[in-house]
Amino acid sequence: MRIAVGCIGHETNTFSPVATTIDNFKNGSYHRGDEIITAFRDTRTITGGFLDVAEQLDLQPVPLLWTFATPSGMVEHAAYQTLKAEFLTFLQNAGVLDGVLLDLHGAMVTDKLEDVEGDLIQAVRETVGTTWIVTTLDLHANITAKMAHDSDVIIGFDTYPHVDCYERGFEAGQLLFGMNAGKIQPTMVYRQLPLLTAPPAQCTMKSPMTEVVKTLHALETERGVVTATLSMGFPFADITDAGVSILVTTNGDMVLAEEYADQFASDVWEMREQFTFNLHTVESAIELANQTDGKPIVLADGADNPGGGGPCDGTTILQKFIEADVQDAVIAVIADPESVAQAVEAGVGNSVQLNVGGKTDTQHGAPVALTGYVKTLSDGRFILKGPMGRGTAGNMGRTAVIQVGGVEIILTERRIQPYDAEVLRSVGIEPRTRKLIALKSAVHFRADYTPIAHQILDVDTPGVHSPNLFNYDYRKLRRPIYPLDSTVTYVKPTRPK
Repeated sequence: MRIAVGCIGHETNTFSPVATTIDNFKNGSYHRGDEIITAFRDTRTITGGFLDVAEQLDLQPVPLLWTFATPSGMVEHAAYQTLKAEFLTFLQNAGVLDGVLLDLHGAMVTDKLEDVEGDLIQAVRETVGTTWIVTTLDLHANITAKMAHDSDVIIGFDTYPHVDCYERGFEAGQLLFGMNAGKIQPTMVYRQLPLLTAPPAQCTMKSPMTEVVKTLHALETERGVVTATLSMGFPFADITDAGVSILVTTNGDMVLAEEYADQFASDVWEMREQFTFNLHTVESAIELANQTDGKPIVLADGADNPGGGGPCDGTTILQKFIEADVQDAVIAVIADPESVAQAVEAGVGNSVQLNVGGKTDTQHGAPVALTGYVKTLSDGRFILKGPMGRGTAGNMGRTAVIQVGGVEIILTERRIQPYDAEVLRSVGIEPRTRKLIALKSAVHFRADYTPIAHQILDVDTPGVHSPNLFNYDYRKLRRPIYPLDSTVTYVKPTRPK
């Protein structure tokens, strides 16, 4: 069986000032043809999982184009059109296929198109006809009826942090095998809830998501159910379909799929008030750290999370740390190529005067003028060793560690979400020995840091990835929607197909 595999991926924060161009894709993860197999073999990724099951079941992967740009602002439509044309050219030249695996994200937006994945899946469907299409999506996908209509099966991540990517890719390969063997006739039902949730509430390592995922997994063991997905959505995309959605796929039984989808949707809706959370001020987080001997205490600076479109040069925590003269503290990371270049010119062991961060916009704090000691310089390359994406390569660009009093600042050329502890270890910082670690990450870091952290605190900082959804001026989001509107009723949508 010949199965095509590929991706055009992006998580688009429509509130972010960071533009997304074709160069962001080509200078990010960009692989063509057999380069995909080389890049993803032996990795804990969707495509890595698919490659392993393909070897076991004697499936032949047909690699197309795989590209993913770091989350940021709206994608230039011309960039998407260029990538789409290249993707479809690979697909048209692939020969006879028995299936297509689309390894997508589900929250990509261009300046002319809200539902990019829906557009891409439709184009693939028009190209391959009745050939099976299985689409994998992120837990933050804003799934639309169009995506569901043109995919035979959609499989979403079950976890946040996303530590089950490999398993979902493996599952996709198994389903494609079963569908081609005539053992599975997928019948999928889509439901959309009038519900918007913020990243801290979506974390599957704590309640209420632990209970929700338990229910989801129980559903997947029911008679006739092939797979089920709960997508919590990406609330920082101001589009019509942002928010929570549910998919249930059965083996040829539409009535059963509708029954289970409606029940699960009702269960999630009844829990809507539980998707709340508390934020700490930076000052209170510092005070809590001073009151305990435990280390490290991790501060989640989710509002400037580059993994969700933040510019990654916010300075609120840095300024507060310096003012409070905190000790044994780390800021990871601040993307500031200008300051990195100055540190490189000064050299290790020397002092340097810098205006750090705050160069992208005025929403995330002003530049911080400081004199620091250049402690470490690095090429910024490392291999992820944590549970999420283990085995894949990380690249921060040239990187400098600047010491200011008791604070070590990791300055990078590239925007990168520091969810893997190797970000610190690659520049000589052992996180277990530091008192305070501020990470520009909302939830993903928990997979690697929970086992070593004394305490984790979500802090209230300004930014385009702030979990306070009332901070945003939504113009296109469907209304009413909970919790932004006080009176909301869930009405079952019309079946998309």
